[in-house]
Amino acid sequence: MLSRTISSTVRQSAAPPNPATPPPPTPILPGSASSLAGSAAATATTSSPAAQTPPSTTQPAPPTNQTIRFRTGIRNTVYDAMRDRGWKETDGEMDWDFFWADVHWIHETFDHVYLQEHQRINHFRNHYELTRKDLLVKNVKRMIKTIEKEHGKLEAAKFDFLSPSYVLPGEHALFTEEFKRNPGSVWIMKPVGKAQGKGIFLVNKISQISGWRKDVKGNVRGEREGDDAPEAYIVQRYVENPLLIGGKKFDIRIYVLVTSYYPLTVYIHRNGFCRFSNTQFSMQAKDISNLYIHATNVAIQKHSPNYLSSRGCKWLLRNLKLYLTTRHGADAVNELFTEMEASVVRSLMSVQKVMINDKHCFELYGYDILIDQNLKPWLLEVNASPSLTAETQFDYNLKHAMVQDCFDVVDLERRHLGKPIRPRVGGFDLVYNDGPVRHERTSSYASYLGCYQPIPRAPRQKKRFGKSANGGGSGGSGGLDTPPLARKGSPVVAISVSDAAVGVSIEPR
Repeated sequence: MLSRTISSTVRQSAAPPNPATPPPPTPILPGSASSLAGSAAATATTSSPAAQTPPSTTQPAPPTNQTIRFRTGIRNTVYDAMRDRGWKETDGEMDWDFFWADVHWIHETFDHVYLQEHQRINHFRNHYELTRKDLLVKNVKRMIKTIEKEHGKLEAAKFDFLSPSYVLPGEHALFTEEFKRNPGSVWIMKPVGKAQGKGIFLVNKISQISGWRKDVKGNVRGEREGDDAPEAYIVQRYVENPLLIGGKKFDIRIYVLVTSYYPLTVYIHRNGFCRFSNTQFSMQAKDISNLYIHATNVAIQKHSPNYLSSRGCKWLLRNLKLYLTTRHGADAVNELFTEMEASVVRSLMSVQKVMINDKHCFELYGYDILIDQNLKPWLLEVNASPSLTAETQFDYNLKHAMVQDCFDVVDLERRHLGKPIRPRVGGFDLVYNDGPVRHERTSSYASYLGCYQPIPRAPRQKKRFGKSANGGGSGGSGGLDTPPLARKGSPVVAISVSDAAVGVSIEPR
């Protein structure tokens, strides 16, 4: 739960926003007397009725009776979703109502164009403050220092959702000292500006990064340029005790929609999913370089020799929630999912004051979260362009529905112009709107993340998935209902979900 002191701290702790778009004054919402300790979440119950009915937002509408014109360079689920809404594609440089842009266009062009009142775009100007790994670490560390100084270590500890991290080469000395305090520990190296598991590797000796350090040393101040210049890395303490299912590691992808940073307005979609490895987990030294064990990215796992394209390597988040409930109980699982939601909101609060807010912008983030054996969630990274290319038909249906919900929230058609912000739109729940949002009909807060949300069949079939995958849209696994579980003889958790009922059973292989 967010206390008054934390709400006040977050609004005042960091540098002021861009003067071109000053935030309106925001009163501190009254909150619960309890703090953010332990299992409490940033999106907890508030006592103010105003928190239940957020203020309305008004934006100028495009000309009436006009079909939405969109521009994009991609051809995946997002493109299909826009076409299925009846929007018309245009290749005009600025003759569009909505532009689903890539981050390169944002970096190179956005500052040099003028947007009309009704035009919208899918990234904030400096989204990288959250989505670049080194800047995320820097911003969270700054927030921790600020809160610790003003409110003490207990409050600051609630922002401990990142594994110990150092930016190399700048913090190499600090990392070396930390490594010496924990000899034999395993660390993971990640390039700061890449995704899909590219360039990552694990180390358990300082000597293993010596060659990399020599290569990057000449580029510390930018003396070397071009595609061949080495890239800065972050090094993070590897979570050596991940929660396993069937002996295999997994992480969680959560879709988070931010429509504004001033006031901070956050929606989280109920239908996230787990991404499994295809190889039994091991921390043996001989397996330290095997990314099929340690990296759950689909971009890596699909090249595994035992990867089945017809099944994929994903499991629907609600199925994970049901499975964990049978093993750990409802209270522990509700606490876990609420804390995951809290970590999302806290990370956004950490960058709020440095983000350039713009009424033309929104952002759909892909959050990657790992759970350890103690049911503690760890934020791995935040993706500015989460993959919306589907692996199976069921995967396509899920992403198509989520993108449609995203467009319903953004409301380019202006169907809800001048009305109060809606607390739920499709699978998206409003969890933060300049303060925690209390869910209706709840006496105590529990996250809706992973709760049941229907996944309608998309209007079109994707032939590239093949015959076995197409069954996913009509109730088959499609890579999301059944995880790639364990070795022979281990129990399988069979989870069936329908509109009528949800059932969980343990079956022998």
